[in-house]
Amino acid sequence: MTAPRGIVILGPPRSGTTLLRRILDAHPGISCPPETYALSAAARFMHEERFDHGLRIGVLVGLGYAGLDEADVVGRLRELVFGLLGDAAKKRGKPRWAEKTAFDAFHVAAIRKLCGGHVDFVCLQRHGLDVATSVGDLVDKTGGYVEELHRYIVKYPQRLQAFAHAWVDIATAIADLSDADERALPVRYEDLVEDPEAVARKVLEHVGEPWDDGLIERALGSGEQVGFGDWKTYARAKIDASSVGRYKKLPQPVLAPLAELCNPLLQRLGYDPVNATSVDDEEARRRYELGLMLGRMKAAKAAKQDEG
Repeated sequence: MTAPRGIVILGPPRSGTTLLRRILDAHPGISCPPETYALSAAARFMHEERFDHGLRIGVLVGLGYAGLDEADVVGRLRELVFGLLGDAAKKRGKPRWAEKTAFDAFHVAAIRKLCGGHVDFVCLQRHGLDVATSVGDLVDKTGGYVEELHRYIVKYPQRLQAFAHAWVDIATAIADLSDADERALPVRYEDLVEDPEAVARKVLEHVGEPWDDGLIERALGSGEQVGFGDWKTYARAKIDASSVGRYKKLPQPVLAPLAELCNPLLQRLGYDPVNATSVDDEEARRRYELGLMLGRMKAAKAAKQDEG
């Protein structure tokens, strides 16, 4: 008997992957545990670099020189990872595994190579400027950057622009997967929080599982173990759309370069382009000086209150 296909959730960090994970995990036939990093680890194993004249170095290439076929090595790695995830599902008495680790999204190409044709993909997308602002919350909460994200910080020292560049790269890779693989279902975060039952039904139909009444309620009320993920999802007893459009609170001078960067991909994904007004150097200086003046006034007011 053929083992049930695995399910892989891919989406940029802070795009609703934890919420979807909890919904799938509440299904009696699916085990979707907190983040395991199994696929990210496999992707690192498969990582290679290319030098001048096309020279490749990496584990797969090195083992090829040792006489091992690359497809066979990838197949054995797949067997290891799928076996571990399958065993974890069996321990919970569930026949089918699903995997969600947010930072898998930085390794889409390798995960496609490892999993393509062997799993059902669920590809989450969220408005890129909401992702960028929300990733800032994640960094502040955790107190640091994962390696994959830190590379963008090094290259783009303005934090929001670094996060926006990361979103463009990640979301493009996920969109390409959605377009190329018939077993990849595109889902939007905005639709998930607006009507979670409708999206959950669509996802379950895609992966070939029946709807289960009370699924959403069980997902939010579960006393499951809490792993690394979106703390906001774990803290809430209901799903709401309050985080949709949060980027609109950004000042126009901050928003303008982000919109220019993200608009082409936003439109590809079906979002409206963002209109934002940039400022010239003189206006930027005037706003900066105004900010300094307001800061001095607040400080003086606070000092006077302390004296009183």
